[in-house]
Amino acid sequence: MSSNNESIGKTLGVVVGLCLVCAIVVSFASVQLRPLQQANKIKDVQRNILTAAGFKDIENVEETFKANIESRVIDMKTGEFVDVDPLSFDFESTKYDAERSFALEKENDLAGIQRMTYNSPVYLVKGDGSDVSTVILPIQGYGLWGIMFGFLAMDEDGQTIKAIQFFKHKETAGLGGEIENPKWTATWEGKQLPIDIVKGTAGNNEHKIDGLSGATLTSNGVDNTIDFWTSEKGFGPFLAKVRKGALN
Repeated sequence: MSSNNESIGKTLGVVVGLCLVCAIVVSFASVQLRPLQQANKIKDVQRNILTAAGFKDIENVEETFKANIESRVIDMKTGEFVDVDPLSFDFESTKYDAERSFALEKENDLAGIQRMTYNSPVYLVKGDGSDVSTVILPIQGYGLWGIMFGFLAMDEDGQTIKAIQFFKHKETAGLGGEIENPKWTATWEGKQLPIDIVKGTAGNNEHKIDGLSGATLTSNGVDNTIDFWTSEKGFGPFLAKVRKGALN
């Protein structure tokens, strides 16, 4: 009997010891890999900003971004630039920081994001000279299954859309997931604010975009997202300054 107890005790001791060793190894690996994971996350965001800015076949993301994109932060209420590090923003988590964000009242939360930050990064693309040719705005809004994260590229006039780029979402592949389809995103180029995503064909109407077939709720989510972020509750105050030529 004692022999059996000793055997069970040893087995349990080995199992516990093995679990502790595995936990230590996993924790150590997580800590060591965290800087690399963060760097890759920043690089992925930069790649999508560059894509929205019209850069293709990017070989060195970091160098291309540094050479062509100026990252600034604005006060969302006034549209003025503020002295805040753009890299301090994480599009998924910063809005839950109580000191840097606030809760949206339901009637004001057209995009379904619940909270938004007092400040936001914006990205300025310089043209051939020193003037800004494109303004890229980070946007997010609820689709069918969750929050869709993307970038809206605007012309220097603050009115004309140059591109839209979604980089993270939970929409259904082949349906709502078509928000990433280059054929669909290409239809946004040259459209004018305000935008309305419609069922069927938008034709040559400069304010209308073809809806996604079989993905009405996702289309509505994108529509609401654009309406919110280009309104006074979003980037409206900043876009008003852009339209007055404040950037150049």
